[in-house]
This record gives sequence, structure tokens and C-alpha cells, in this order.
Amino acid sequence: MHQNDLRVRKTRAKIKRALIETINEKGFGNLTVSDITERAGINRGTFYIHYKGKQDLLEQLEEAIYSDIIQLFHDNGTISSVTSYEDLNRQFFQKFSTYIYGERDFILAMVLGNGDPMFYHKIKQILTRELLKRMEYLGIKMSDEIPHEYIEEYAIGSMLNLSIYWLEKDNPEPPNEFAKIMMRTRTKAPLAFAVKE
Repeated sequence: MHQNDLRVRKTRAKIKRALIETINEKGFGNLTVSDITERAGINRGTFYIHYKGKQDLLEQLEEAIYSDIIQLFHDNGTISSVTSYEDLNRQFFQKFSTYIYGERDFILAMVLGNGDPMFYHKIKQILTRELLKRMEYLGIKMSDEIPHEYIEEYAIGSMLNLSIYWLEKDNPEPPNEFAKIMMRTRTKAPLAFAVKE
């Protein structure tokens, strides 16, 4: 890798870490560029080489997350009408769990640390849209037993809520273990976990 590229990546990583820590302390609305640069150990001029301001910084980091999550849906190799939907889900949950674990601090700062209240909703929209596109491609339709929006909310909402719960734990299970948990919750209704003694 070119030395300048490495320097840019290191600087951006410092800025990102400083943003996360500052959001957790005072919330995004109350922090300033100076708060970020002081914590990152860089001058304001260096910050402005990379970002127009704190809002631009936040938007670039969020857009990278959104883009990466969308890409996870397209990293399964060749998908055909005979591909098992369950196998695709298993692959996706493994990749999704590994990815969000790597972005754990940023995601928690956005969702729980007064970061960006719209971040969670945007992720939900992306997951819903991409899953519906995959289902359509594979010729899978939702049951008409209840309105589709409730099925979508239940499926995506529970997936995201479990993910946040997992990331928030002091010692979360490894991503591959969490992916297995996610798969089990996809195939069983909550009451199915109740066992009579």
C-alpha cells in the first residue's frame, strides 16, 4: 500500500474513534470539530482536508455502513432460482454478524449514544428492501395470512433488535455463534421456544 494511503487511513481511523468517543460523552448535537480534533490528536486543518465538517464526517461514515451492508447481499456468488433461501440467509447472517461486530462501537454510538436517531431506521429500510429484492428474484412470496408490512416489521425489527442486544453485551458471543442464534430465531416462532417442564 502507498505510504500516503496508509497515512490517510490512519488519520481517518483516529477521527472516527474520536467521533465515537465524543458522541458517547456528549452526543453528536453537542460536540464540535475541535472536540474531535483534540481527542484525535490532530489539527483542524488536517480534519478539513478529509471532511467539510462534523455532519459531513457523520454522513460519510454512515454511507460507508449502508453501502457495505448492501454489498453483503451481493457477495454470495451466483444466485439462481434453485439456490436455497435458507442457505442464502445463513451466509448472509454470518457475514452480517461479522461485519456489524467489526463496526460495533460506531453502531452502538449511533443507536444508543445520542448519535443519529435515523441511522437505525435507514438500516432497517435497507435490509427490508434488499431482502424483498432477493425474495422476488428467487420467486418467494410472503404469506397473505397477515398484512405484509407486519411480517416485514417482525422479521427485520426482531433481527435488528437482537443484533443491538448482542452488540451491547459486555462479552458478546463470537459472530459465528450469533449467526446461528439468528438462524434459529428465523425458523421458530417465539412461543416455540417455550418448553413445558
